[in-house]
Amino acid sequence: MSNRNGWRGKALSLLIAWTVVFGGALALTAALSNPARAAPCDQGGGLITGDWTITTTQVCTGITYTVDGSIVINAGGSLTLVNGGLNFSKDAAHQGYALTVNAGGVLILDHSIVTTQRQAIAPYLYLALTVSGAGSQFVMRNGAMLKFPGWFNASSATISITDSTITGFTSSELFGVGAYQDANDDAPVIAWSATTASLYRTQLSRIYENSSASGGGNVTGIVEGNVSLSSGSILYAYDSYIGADYSNILGLHNELQVDATSNAYLYNVTIDRTQDPVLESDWQPAYVPLAAGGTIYLLRWLRATVVDMTGFPVSGATIWSALSPGATTAQYPDNALSTTPSAATLTYLGRTVLGGANPWNTTDANGLAVIPLYTDRITTASLPNAVSFGNYQLAVRFSTLSTSGGVSFSPYPAIDSEDNNQRVTVPFSSLQVRTGPDLALDQADYPAGRTVIQNQPFDIYVLIYNRGQTDATDVSVAVFLDGSRLAEVARVNGLRVDITQTLNQTVRVTGVSAIGAHTLELVVDPDNTINEGGAPQESSNFANITLNVQPPPAGFVAILAPSAGDVVAPGSALGVTGYTRDVGATGISGVSLTIELRSGTTVYASNETMSGTDGFFIGTIVVPATAPDGRYTVTVTPSPTVIQPDTREIVIQRAVPFLNQPVPFLGIPWWLMLIILAIAAAAIIGVTVYFKVYGLGKMVECGECGAFIPEDATTCPKCGVEFEKDMAKCSNCQAWIPVDVKQCPECGIQFATGQLEMADYQEKMRLQYDEVVQKFKEEASRQLGRSLNDREFQDWWRKQPTFLTFEDWLREEEEVRKMGSKACPVCGTLNSVTATVCHKCGSLMKRGEARPPPGGGSVAGAPRARTPTGTALAPGVSPPSEGGAETPPPEGMESAEGMAPAPRRVIPRSAPTAPPVVQKRVVRRQVGEGQQTESTEGGEGQSTDQKKEDEL
Repeated sequence: MSNRNGWRGKALSLLIAWTVVFGGALALTAALSNPARAAPCDQGGGLITGDWTITTTQVCTGITYTVDGSIVINAGGSLTLVNGGLNFSKDAAHQGYALTVNAGGVLILDHSIVTTQRQAIAPYLYLALTVSGAGSQFVMRNGAMLKFPGWFNASSATISITDSTITGFTSSELFGVGAYQDANDDAPVIAWSATTASLYRTQLSRIYENSSASGGGNVTGIVEGNVSLSSGSILYAYDSYIGADYSNILGLHNELQVDATSNAYLYNVTIDRTQDPVLESDWQPAYVPLAAGGTIYLLRWLRATVVDMTGFPVSGATIWSALSPGATTAQYPDNALSTTPSAATLTYLGRTVLGGANPWNTTDANGLAVIPLYTDRITTASLPNAVSFGNYQLAVRFSTLSTSGGVSFSPYPAIDSEDNNQRVTVPFSSLQVRTGPDLALDQADYPAGRTVIQNQPFDIYVLIYNRGQTDATDVSVAVFLDGSRLAEVARVNGLRVDITQTLNQTVRVTGVSAIGAHTLELVVDPDNTINEGGAPQESSNFANITLNVQPPPAGFVAILAPSAGDVVAPGSALGVTGYTRDVGATGISGVSLTIELRSGTTVYASNETMSGTDGFFIGTIVVPATAPDGRYTVTVTPSPTVIQPDTREIVIQRAVPFLNQPVPFLGIPWWLMLIILAIAAAAIIGVTVYFKVYGLGKMVECGECGAFIPEDATTCPKCGVEFEKDMAKCSNCQAWIPVDVKQCPECGIQFATGQLEMADYQEKMRLQYDEVVQKFKEEASRQLGRSLNDREFQDWWRKQPTFLTFEDWLREEEEVRKMGSKACPVCGTLNSVTATVCHKCGSLMKRGEARPPPGGGSVAGAPRARTPTGTALAPGVSPPSEGGAETPPPEGMESAEGMAPAPRRVIPRSAPTAPPVVQKRVVRRQVGEGQQTESTEGGEGQSTDQKKEDEL
């Protein structure tokens, strides 16, 4: 037993020893490992089924979860959603799903969204987001979004929303869902109690509205139209949008409301101005304290720029603002009316209190200071407006100098962005802070040394800075070998270095003969001709480059371009490229090369270049315009004789203009070919024009098919009909008449012998119309018992049935001539057959009368009324009375048998009453075997069958 106990003791000691060693190794590994990563997310997939209660730290990245349940975050628990979100799947049977943050819980949306699912059977889109209890927090940032109708309730919570949005669905997103649109296209109703909320560049849009007054759309528990603060809540909003408005429509009006214990501090906050009533007297307040004690404070931004007498920004100037009139320093209601903004405001501006590294009311490097100013206060006593006091006097100080300025803000309800931001420039009249130039070289720009070839020139790139406040002109930069001002190896003069740029100057250094290590000293303003302010400014004008000079290696030049046999035109630029390489085919950089164009021993053009990285070189020579055509050589010769040159043979040939080039197969120049083609084309066109204009003779229109045919044709080549000579169609009544008559025997219209311009025609018809109008004006004056001016007459005439515009009157006049006319049953005036009201007396025209044929002629076969003596009367003329006296026809009507009523206004021969007569050939039609007739309109040449068809 004692031996067994000994073994047990040894085993226990060994176990303890191994535990200590293993634990130490684990501790060392943990200490040397990377910092701890964010806590994982318990939800691995994209679906959360059932309720999820969170009591630990959860960080879920890159997934938008579909939530079929509720999520509750309790004390000690936090949920951070990064680049993802929550999509609650709710329907009528699962309306209770919610998102809840209880006391001590935290919900963070980082570029993530919380919404409800629309793609479901009978979807229920409302969601309740509740943040309540001591220590509860809700954070939105980096473009996060709440997008659902419902509720966003907070109590004893802290809310911070930065660069994010609270909104609702749009009409297009709700199309086809089946949910009542007016109640589902809004953001959640916001009700915050005993809560501190901060909004930074945030939008609260689509605040709940419901225009349906009679239900169907209202949802129980929703208070329409408000963002409400209660029970000591405080809202800080900076550069944000809250969708309140000035609308006076019940159900569509939105307000930001505070109760008697709550306040809102709004810095450059804008509202919805799309619903403004037309009259400002109908506007309703957008910001509303519900009881005395609650206040909404409006603060705006002053963006003040201070400049010196040259217009240069003054950095470090102090700006104090005082109410004007008066001398009260600007106060800040969110900091107990202190003269310093609140800590939240200073943090937002990135500034500190006075005495800090970046005081809030001092100008920055650009001479700018952004200063909040308290301008309006809205209380129950001020409703529906605000107490506004947006005038401030500015006192600006810099060192011992001072100046002043002023700023004025438009009073509430003018709260657009332009109203909330005022820019003021305050100049000092006797201050100049702009200093002279301060040239500088930075040693960090030259970290590596250079290897160059003995006696070969090379380029270096010098970066020159101007850190002063004045542009520098006539600047020089020089390069000295090994720090000796007597060994100048490069210089460039006449440079300009502006304060807004860095000058990158190329400097060509002459070859260094001594092999080995050397130093190049770069000096800007080496002669000290520019006043930079003193020794501290002059001390930054130097930089050094380490140089390694080596003897040239043996090698060769290889030309890449041009290729052998290339053709080049005189006067053109010829690019030459290639490499310089040593015997091992390694590129040699820094070799000076001479490029020449030769013909035998004559050099026609030359230029110099230098090999760069990997020995590549590029140069250009210009071929002289006088160089004769022939073969030439391009030679590239390096300055070190141990490197072999290279040559290429090219051809110089003048380019022949296109017109002088020969035509393929023909051998003649193009200019001669084009002349031949032009002559041939002119001949073809001339022959065509001759036959069209002269060869075919005068053209007329076929009366059957409308084709244009030669005047002397006896048949239509298109439709084959035969023509009667010396007949044409009247352009007014379309009757076939002899071509040489001056007046239509059917309608009586006279044909014009000339042609008037349309303007003359319009003017004459306007005069006739004015005569008619004058008669109506006289009639109106008689009816009203006084003279009327033109405006009074037009107002009177528009109410009369006789009212006609000039265009309508002109159209009826033309219809009378073209379609025929009918007499007014009261005054006998001829009107268009389509007229319903007499345009002279205003009487209603009878309907159902037979429409006369075109031109006013009688309808073929229609019975005519006759007098007791058997004389036919014209249509529209009454027979004589029993007493034997004949009733005269209406004015402008003729009683001759067979003649249609002539228009009342006979068109003079000079008036363009109708288009010119287009001659049409009369068509001869075959009626029966051995018979033919003319197809004239209403003539006696019609067959019996044709007359019957006309009567039908």
